[in-house]
Formats: sequence, C-alpha cells, structure tokens
Amino acid sequence: MKFLPILLAPFLPLVHAHEHHDHKSDHAKAAQEPAQPRNALEWIALGNKAMQEARNVLSHDFTKAEKAFKQALELEPANSQALVGMAWVANSNHDFKAGKNWCEKALAIDPKLHDAHNLLGDGAVELGEYDAAFDHYQDALDIRADLSTYARASHLLWLTGDPRTAQSLMRKAIAAGGPYPENTAWCQAELAIQLIHAGAFPTARQELDRVLKLAPENPRVLIAKGRLASAQNDYPAAIEAFEKSAAITPTHDSLAPLVDLYTVTNNPEKTQAQIRKVIDFHDHSHGHEESHSHPGSHQYAIFLADHGNKPELALEQARSAREHFPNIASEDALAWTYYKSGKYPEARRHLIRALAQDTPDPMLHFHAGMIFEKLGETSDSRRHLAQALNLNAGFHPLHANTARNSLAAKINP
Repeated sequence: MKFLPILLAPFLPLVHAHEHHDHKSDHAKAAQEPAQPRNALEWIALGNKAMQEARNVLSHDFTKAEKAFKQALELEPANSQALVGMAWVANSNHDFKAGKNWCEKALAIDPKLHDAHNLLGDGAVELGEYDAAFDHYQDALDIRADLSTYARASHLLWLTGDPRTAQSLMRKAIAAGGPYPENTAWCQAELAIQLIHAGAFPTARQELDRVLKLAPENPRVLIAKGRLASAQNDYPAAIEAFEKSAAITPTHDSLAPLVDLYTVTNNPEKTQAQIRKVIDFHDHSHGHEESHSHPGSHQYAIFLADHGNKPELALEQARSAREHFPNIASEDALAWTYYKSGKYPEARRHLIRALAQDTPDPMLHFHAGMIFEKLGETSDSRRHLAQALNLNAGFHPLHANTARNSLAAKINP
C-alpha cells in the first residue's frame, strides 16, 4: 500500500520538534553546555548530539550516544525520547529487531512519537517489508511532515519505482530544512544522486553547486560530486572527489569507486592498492573471526565478485546479507555473485525478486541484462541493458561500455 503525498546502508536524520538551530550562536551554546549532564533531558540532548556528529562524518561508532541514552533511562526508565534514542542507535547498528522493540516501548508511552514511526519504517525498508514501511512513514507524516519524513518517503518511493514523486519529496525535505545544516546537505546529496540515476546531469550539477557552497567538506556531498563527474566521464574530477571524501571518512561508497576509476585511467598500481584498501576496510569493520555472526555486506559481496577473486567469500557475504536483510540490494547482490560464480538459474531466481519493485537503478538493470544474456533470454537481456543506458549512459566507468557492446552485438549480430 502506498501513501498519498502531502500538499507528502549504511543512516537518515531525525528532526525533533523542539530543536532549533542558530548557526551564529553555536559556539556560545557550546560554552554554555554543562560538562556533565544533570538530568535525563540533558543526557538525551548529549546522545542526540553524538548521533548527529557521527552522522556528519559517516561514522559508525555510536558508543557515546548509546551511553548517554542509557544514562537518561537510568534516571527516567519511562522517558520516551530516551527510548527513541536507543532505537536510533540500534537501527544505526543494523539491529532492526532491537530497534523495533525500543520503538514499541516508546510508542506504548506516547503513540504520537513521530521519530519512533520513522525508525520503524527504516527497519521495514532494510528488511524488505516495503508495504509496512509505507504504513510507518504515513503514520509519521500524519503526525508531522518535516525533513526527516519527507526524505525517508522519497527514498522509499524511489526504491519502489516512483522516481518523479521521490524527487519532489526530496525537494520538500530540503525546503523544510532541519536543526543542523548537515541534514539539509544530506538531502541535497541524495537528490543529486537520484537525478544522476535518471541521467538528469544538468539539474544534478545545479543541486551540487548549491550544496558545495554550504558544505564543501561533507563526505556524502563529495561522493555525489564524484558520481556525477564519473557519469560525465570526467574521471580526474571524479577521482579527486572520491579521494577527498575517503580522506575525511573512509566508506565503501568513497573507496570502492576509485578501483574502477583507477582502472579506466590506466593506473594498475593504484588499482591494486585500492582493491586492498577496500578489502582491508571491510575486514577491519567486520573481521573474519566474526564472519559467521556478523551480517554480510551486499556492497562487499558485489565488490568481491567483481574484484576480489574470492567467489566463495563473495557468495558467503551475499547469502548472509540476504538472510539478515532480505531487501532489493541484497537480492541483487546475491543474484550478481551467483552470476559471477556461473550459477545462472540461481542468479535468475534472486534477480526476479530484486526487480520486483521496479527500482530505477541502472546498475540493477545492467545486472539483469547480463544474467538474462547467459540464460539465453535475449529479449529481456536487451530490454534491461537498454534501460540501464537510457537511465544513465555513464552509470559505471567500465560496466556502461560492457552494456553498450553487449547491446550492440544483439542488435547487429
């Protein structure tokens, strides 16, 4: 079920109704903050601040925030905002079952907790429960339409095949603004990425030019800048943007694209070194000793399938990701790793699930085209390869050429 818009991975911002951000008085406020919180409200404020700081640099360390929320609950066990804070931490750690439990405790106290409904929706999205996610986000919108819910609704609509409305809602999120400038910058970067997926490069450039004036060091904005430059075949500019983002905060989204960019610019030494960096990044985040207990990464699975020369590890990562998070991304990753392992019928089974929501992602359609090609389903292969290129002719520095060559061979055998 889809909601009607109001006239309506990796984390999304929470926006609290009582918060107001005065950029000119930031330092004065910091000076006024007590060294040690004196009550539950101050511990919650500290937890929210720690979460925001982690979000600003794409960090995945939420220990400080969790401790603050726990301190608030020790003082006031029934404090609904502290319970929501714990849900935020749990979701950010990809423990969506725990996040749901915290949200339900908070909603039992106050059913009108806008942020709790948002977080329930986030968990549903990650678990592939898209109808439930629509319901949760609708509940949040009915309580208050703001940046956080507009942005979430936008992402969900894009995932489920409505990119035009998704872009409209992301613009509403940007117009609504948030208590921190980074929240708006995040939305501007996400809008730019949606536009890049759709091949709307001039509009994406305008959006990025605006946000880069306000947040030139924001790592997510720099990733979007790199993706646009790559799509327009400006590889030096793309490399510069991704390298800058990775220097601020290394993430898969900043590190992995550099492998293909170094490849396409004929720098084999940097390519091999960057492959090692990506593998080290994931091994450091999710060490091998934890491989059977920690959920796999769909991003790492696809990377290993393409670059790691470790097909079994790629499959292990993809299967684990699919087991824990049965969503579009993990179905696509498992389909691609099966394809790379030569297991085409298995690849097709998961591909069909990945395609079920009509997500307008060129890479998903590229994967579909290549898998259908191996199965001899030429018509479907041609349709999906064409769709990938029609959406974004430069969707990948290497795979876009593969798609063009494969499509040309089908048209002119």
